[in-house]
Amino acid sequence: MKSDDTSIEALLREVGARDEPSADMMRDVEAAVHAEWRSMLQQRRMRRRFVAVGIAASAVLAVGVALFAPRYFSPQPIEVAQITRIDGHLLVRPAAEAAREVAVAQSVSTGETIQTDDRSRAALQLGDSVSLRLDHGTIVKVAAANELVLTAGAVYVDSQAQNPQELTIRTDAGSVRHVGTQYEVRTHADDMVVSVREGRVMIANAAGTSSGVAGELIRVTPRGQIVRSTVAAHDPHWQWAAHTAPQFDINDHTLAVFLEWVGRETGRKVVYSSSAAQSAASELKLRGSIAGLDPDTALSAVLSTTQLHRYQTKDELIGIALAAD
Repeated sequence: MKSDDTSIEALLREVGARDEPSADMMRDVEAAVHAEWRSMLQQRRMRRRFVAVGIAASAVLAVGVALFAPRYFSPQPIEVAQITRIDGHLLVRPAAEAAREVAVAQSVSTGETIQTDDRSRAALQLGDSVSLRLDHGTIVKVAAANELVLTAGAVYVDSQAQNPQELTIRTDAGSVRHVGTQYEVRTHADDMVVSVREGRVMIANAAGTSSGVAGELIRVTPRGQIVRSTVAAHDPHWQWAAHTAPQFDINDHTLAVFLEWVGRETGRKVVYSSSAAQSAASELKLRGSIAGLDPDTALSAVLSTTQLHRYQTKDELIGIALAAD
């Protein structure tokens, strides 16, 4: 080991001291290193700026989406019903807008809320097959083309088609879906009261799903309790709905068609004293107008202009006979 150290020392003496770089070279090297350092700093600053600008742009985009997305991407309102009768005043309030008073023949769209006051009633035509009536003090929102949300008052539905348009009426206590029928949905405190005049309805609430049939009055509580009682189709319970029926144009309709309309609106069945009376009603074409008259009053007025009259029957019937009978 000692001989090795002696050999290395001798070798270093022969090589001699290392040449020092010149002052100019040292300045050039320092300048190059400084320039590279400044370039690195500038690149870091640029990267930070890009990141900051990107964050700011993202924030602006997020705000823009929040402000304008509801306007451009939310579902557009769809016209679903036409107003066919107003007794008093009817208000319609679009979403996030002030209520406006509307008139007969105007339309109602999804997202709008319809309201009657304590002295007003109204009728609407929903699609091709559903007549909708609103009682005093009713507030109902058109949540969708086939869904209403009732928060106050009562709604009467008359669907006559073989394949009726789907419709669900929701309240705090549950919801009702019809299966081709006449029925009323009324809010009472927190309860929902469903009266079935004709056909059948399906009721969904906290306890599950159940059905209601013609002649039943069903009270449903928010907790799911159900209490059933009875109501006849010709009971005065339905009188408000008959008085709010859309105007029936008797022109060019036969007396028989008019009588069937009266029977449906009053919950009674039309019967004839003879086949001759039935034939006369089917052949007689009507003229004139019954505007402003309720069905019973209109019946008396129309019959007074014909050779037929109404004879005494049970309350649930409308008896029609020839004058000679």
